[in-house]
Amino acid sequence: MRLTTRLVLGASALALVTALPAFAQEEADDGTRKLSTVTVTGSFIQGTPEDAALPVDVLTAGDLKLEGQPSITELIRNLGPSSGVDGQTNQFSSNGLEGTSNINLRGLGPARTLVLINGHRQTYHPYSIGEQAQLFVDTNNIPTAAIGRIEVLKDGAAALYGSDAIAGVVNFITNRDLDGFEVGGSFSTFDGSDGDYDLSAAYGLQGQNFSWVTSVGYNKRSEVLLSEKDWAVLPYDQNPVGGWSSLSNPGYYVPLGVTATGLGPIGGAINDSGCEDVGGIVVAGTCRFQFTNYDNLVEEEERYQIFSEYNRNLSNGAELHFELLYAHSDVPTWKTSPSYPPQSLTKQVLLASHPGFQQYAADNPGAFPAGTIGALFIGRTFGWGGFPGTGGAQEGYRTSETWRGSGSYVGDFDNGVHYDAALSYSSTESERLTNDTYIVGLTSALRGFGVCTDPNTGFDPATGTVPYAPGYSGTLVAGAGTCEYYNPFSNGIIQSGVTGAPNPNYVPGLENSVTLADWMTDGSVTIAKTDLLVFDGVLSGESNVQAAGGAVGWAAGVQVRRESYKVDPSDLTDLTVTPGPGGTGPYSFLAGTTPADEDQTIYAVFGELQVPLYDNLNMQFAVRYEDYGGDIGSTFDPKVAAKWDVTDNFALRGSAQTSFKGPTLNQLGGVGTTLQFISAASAFKAVDTFGNPALKPESAFSFNLGGIYEVNNFFASLDYYNFDFSDPVIVEEQSNIVNAAVAAINAGDFDNPILTRITFNDPAAVPAANQISRVRTNITNGPDIQTSGVDLRLQHSWDMSNNAEFSVGADGTYIIEYKVDPYFVEGLPIGGGDYVGQFNRGNFTRSMPQWKANLFANYALGGHNFRVVMRHIDSYKDERAPAARGGVGAKIDSQTTFDLFYNLQSEMLGGFDFGLSVVNVTDEDPPFAAFDVNYDPYTHNPFGRTFKISLTKRFGGSGN
Repeated sequence: MRLTTRLVLGASALALVTALPAFAQEEADDGTRKLSTVTVTGSFIQGTPEDAALPVDVLTAGDLKLEGQPSITELIRNLGPSSGVDGQTNQFSSNGLEGTSNINLRGLGPARTLVLINGHRQTYHPYSIGEQAQLFVDTNNIPTAAIGRIEVLKDGAAALYGSDAIAGVVNFITNRDLDGFEVGGSFSTFDGSDGDYDLSAAYGLQGQNFSWVTSVGYNKRSEVLLSEKDWAVLPYDQNPVGGWSSLSNPGYYVPLGVTATGLGPIGGAINDSGCEDVGGIVVAGTCRFQFTNYDNLVEEEERYQIFSEYNRNLSNGAELHFELLYAHSDVPTWKTSPSYPPQSLTKQVLLASHPGFQQYAADNPGAFPAGTIGALFIGRTFGWGGFPGTGGAQEGYRTSETWRGSGSYVGDFDNGVHYDAALSYSSTESERLTNDTYIVGLTSALRGFGVCTDPNTGFDPATGTVPYAPGYSGTLVAGAGTCEYYNPFSNGIIQSGVTGAPNPNYVPGLENSVTLADWMTDGSVTIAKTDLLVFDGVLSGESNVQAAGGAVGWAAGVQVRRESYKVDPSDLTDLTVTPGPGGTGPYSFLAGTTPADEDQTIYAVFGELQVPLYDNLNMQFAVRYEDYGGDIGSTFDPKVAAKWDVTDNFALRGSAQTSFKGPTLNQLGGVGTTLQFISAASAFKAVDTFGNPALKPESAFSFNLGGIYEVNNFFASLDYYNFDFSDPVIVEEQSNIVNAAVAAINAGDFDNPILTRITFNDPAAVPAANQISRVRTNITNGPDIQTSGVDLRLQHSWDMSNNAEFSVGADGTYIIEYKVDPYFVEGLPIGGGDYVGQFNRGNFTRSMPQWKANLFANYALGGHNFRVVMRHIDSYKDERAPAARGGVGAKIDSQTTFDLFYNLQSEMLGGFDFGLSVVNVTDEDPPFAAFDVNYDPYTHNPFGRTFKISLTKRFGGSGN
């Protein structure tokens, strides 16, 4: 799979933003830069000519050095064609994906960009993007020290590579040429951070007929609280949806008494009078809680990576290649709200005999009306006072372990036919724990039977019965012995969990103990695993057929890949073991899930021709047949591409192809839960997403047209792309489902099928919008999507009289359209429109600024290199209704930042590289967005001015 083409000095800027197609650079033996050639992704035919029609960008390890060795996350975020990627902490939309990173070309979704390592597939991360149910390759597993270059094919490539290559291909190619030993490290910091550091070591042994290169990486990120940034935790009046919830602790209470129909409300809601004393605010008569006070901007992360490859040239001229990768990622203390809002409030009843109730009534005479015998508590278990076990945030963890082994045997038969056979296996196992409150445990503790009963069933262990149920004959007494009351009132809060300020209303003895809090709370745990086994076999060569421009090249191959997907929930999370009182599991917020153990085998055959019709016109033809079997079926995808050298300096290129992607195994079954803001309820609620075994495959038709102009040291390219996407697998949009349900409620249409998608706090009561407790969405085949845009690349360089070189360049991507048709849920039309230039929080896509641009200037003199980069992201609108965004943030402003880089490469002391960088020199805050963290984590860098220093030391070589 290669195409060769020249690289002019200084052609590439960081993260491919200014990388010109197929340009690279390397160092000569004397330390000076020289022209070189590279091979790039896009063809299986050996010796593909450099004038092939492939829109490929290339970034080398040398380019990374010139911009301070950025993380993979930042590298991807700065890509012009990239839009809406994960990589920063973002539990409010990319829930559970902390510590991962992915690539999203053309905004079509991370699952629709194929990621390769040395030309071969890598298994998915086993946890999907919650709001899209898309599995993706975690690029954080790839050690930066092992990267030789990165190649981005910005074109549909299913005809060559098969499923997933709808938006394009990103190929990480490792460095097999290292000779000697290198050690390196970097330290970066910004305001509010204790600093992040990377350590690496690499050893390369180059023999007469073999090479062996091993790289080791260690990455450590320090925890940074959101509150370290003054823009990240805002008052209610500046952003009502900035982490504010109407379900608080302290909360409010509905007095209960004897009515004509039995026990029921006998008065209006009573707000806890101690709300403001512990940090809350009162809005519309109820206490509001800001959970983002407990969340992180950056989670503590620790990552280890090892990559080793061995290459040997055999006596028959063939080459043997083996590689092994291991990566471990750990987020040991993932921080979140002290508790989540309960999804069913009707069981949160406490009696007037409750000690906290009695104290509150005594301190607030007349607060409860005469005849009150109890109250319904409306709120969460822990809030402004923090979680008793930590004094602040609730904590969980996320861990991940990846293995990869790959081997290939490559050579030529006597007749000149090239063969390439490869077998690759990769596996990722991840575990995550998120704590939540037991539904029954809370009910029991409100009655005074906390700790002494089973929190899942409410049973007295001695009798197997519930002590507060009629007919109980055991010995347990509320609040006596080992039994404890849970106190929801503010008089049980010792101090603010945010500021540490003492609570003037606290009454000693009424606090909730650590033992009780731990008993009421438990971890929802899942272990998920993906495996991928792939065999690739390719033959290629030159045919005897001669076109006017030369011999026709050909390639033919087969691929067999076996994918597996497993989910192993803990017994408490497994709905087949613990269905819970409502069938969604034992927890008040997080739904359980079911075990999964699925696999599928996919077979493919493909072929390719390179036809030099004339000396100045080269054509590429490719076809692929891929069979998923079963209900998913098969597909036949052709591709045609051409490049016409109109003159020596100007060329036209274009391509057209169909693409295909089958549903991944996680999309065909199971259930997952995400936390999403429901504007009608003014709170975060659980959104349950169910798999769909009847999913159809996705398909797309795309084409690309472009021009290239190159003269002397000037290069320019302009490409137009167009994708027409059918049957994309999506998750139904909860916001539109809720809006349709609210419209039905307001119209009195309580039999509308859309209401079957909503669970209300009291299913027996008349549905009300503010009583929504959870929403059901399905994974389904969604509406047609059509997107188009243009990519621009410019560069010019000058040789200076002092043997220095000065170069400038620019690149930009402009999205012309991203049109989405409506689709139907329970017979009602949902969504639709042009989603470009939008935040897209109300639909299944991601934020999509209309254009991004980058400018750079570079000055190189001897071993010194100076670079400045300007990055610009266009403004975009928040398309949601004012109520959904709190009446603020109708527009997300544009952002322009400047980065400075200095790099020294010296042969002193045996050879070393020194780098110094300042990212975001002017310390720009990210633009405000009406979101929980007050910015768009898919698009903008939130860290402000960041300083980084790096050093790499080289120690000799083998001399062979």
